[in-house]
Amino acid sequence: MFRRILCRLLTICLLLAPVCSQAEASFSMAGYDGNESTHDWSTNEFFTRMEERTGITFTYSEYTKSADWQTAKEQMFATGELPDVLFKAALTTEETIRYTESGQLIDLKPLLAEYAPNLWALLNEHPDWLEAITLPSGKIGALPSIQTVPTQNLIWINQDWLTKLNLTAPTDLESLKTVLIAFRDQDPNGNGKKDEIPMSFLGPWELKFLSHAYGVVVNDYNVYLDDGGKVRFWPEEDSFIELVRTLRSFYKEGLLDPNGFQTSDVLRQVTDEKADVCYGMYFAPTALSLLTYTQAEAYRAMAPLVYDGKQVYRDLLGQVTRGAFAITSACTDPGALLQWVDYLYTEEGAVEAMVGKEGDVYITTDGGQWQWKGGVENVSSTQLTELSVYDTGEMPWLFPQDFYSRYNDDSVSRITEELTAFAAYTKSPFPTYSLTEEQNAEVLALQNELGRYVDECLARFVLGEVEMTDETIAEFKQGLLDRGSEQMTGFWQKIADE
Repeated sequence: MFRRILCRLLTICLLLAPVCSQAEASFSMAGYDGNESTHDWSTNEFFTRMEERTGITFTYSEYTKSADWQTAKEQMFATGELPDVLFKAALTTEETIRYTESGQLIDLKPLLAEYAPNLWALLNEHPDWLEAITLPSGKIGALPSIQTVPTQNLIWINQDWLTKLNLTAPTDLESLKTVLIAFRDQDPNGNGKKDEIPMSFLGPWELKFLSHAYGVVVNDYNVYLDDGGKVRFWPEEDSFIELVRTLRSFYKEGLLDPNGFQTSDVLRQVTDEKADVCYGMYFAPTALSLLTYTQAEAYRAMAPLVYDGKQVYRDLLGQVTRGAFAITSACTDPGALLQWVDYLYTEEGAVEAMVGKEGDVYITTDGGQWQWKGGVENVSSTQLTELSVYDTGEMPWLFPQDFYSRYNDDSVSRITEELTAFAAYTKSPFPTYSLTEEQNAEVLALQNELGRYVDECLARFVLGEVEMTDETIAEFKQGLLDRGSEQMTGFWQKIADE
């Protein structure tokens, strides 16, 4: 009897031997954790939890400076001394195409159905996600970070000021000006000083988000695809000139931040809870981007202004961020690494990646919400840093939006609800595209001349350094032609047609 049991155990062990050896495999990993990172991958609990779950360990080459990571990427691909996997890879589309075609990044598409069934199911449920990560060759060289409520750059408006002044949120440019004037003149922060900044902004890039006031959303190349499939270069159009005229009048009347063309987010941020709030409106991903937690409670996401009965706003990043995870030709077991990362594309895996296991540092309330165990005041910043790596860089995962929105805090829940509702207004200026190395070089050469010229002229017009006359506007438009606006439009028309 004992001998029979022993033989069965030995047989089971032999059958499980390949699985155990795979589970105990060790790989090399390199990646970019973001400029704001204070994580140490070698001790971070995210990787510890993943090791406990999968048995897979890594040796790490972690980078926390963008320039250093870019140099490292270029060197590793140039020398062929590659890690097994790139995590938080920050691969550009052009890099993904180049290194997939060279064979240094493996094509993951044939492996996804077998080794990453959770991600494969998501991609089949959302064909636009699959299209976004598929290269022109039909290959998939890198996996994405997916966020169903993606980051935007919204206008946050001080609701307390609106209430105090008996105003409603603006719905068009005319009512926007009315609100800005009231913010300027009626001392809404109540400190007896004329220190209010009706609308804060960060350079021409943020001002161009106001294109939505004319029913237009454009990308960083200043182009958009109209409903008829025609590519438009917005600075050539009347709506661009009209917006610049409006912004000039706003600036002249003290309705815009006087330092808007020469400031930075660091300089605009308020860290003192007791400081007077001076911003009536500002552009930011969330209300917390510039102000303290308490001060941000006064701000609401402003709905897009109405134009011709419609409200649209630029979809800044979309739901898919490409280039987050890739496996190189150095890896001897791509399937194991795909199984490892596939867990992050599930709700359970993403939640565990974000905050760990229930009961360890967070608990679920009777009402279905979650909160930090013992209260957030008992969770140190060091603990949060060691708990997870999701908060910097781009994780390969499906962000657990449903779980995140159930955080037991009214302010966080409110902001999340507002961002979710705002998604209904967003529109992508241009379809998802992938550029070859040659195409990328071609459009960057145009953008270096044309994009800089557009932004410089916009700033000079708004500041009043150049008066807006028929003559100066004609000169501006001729300058667009001289710097390649027709070539820019033609380039993107070809991409759109393809």
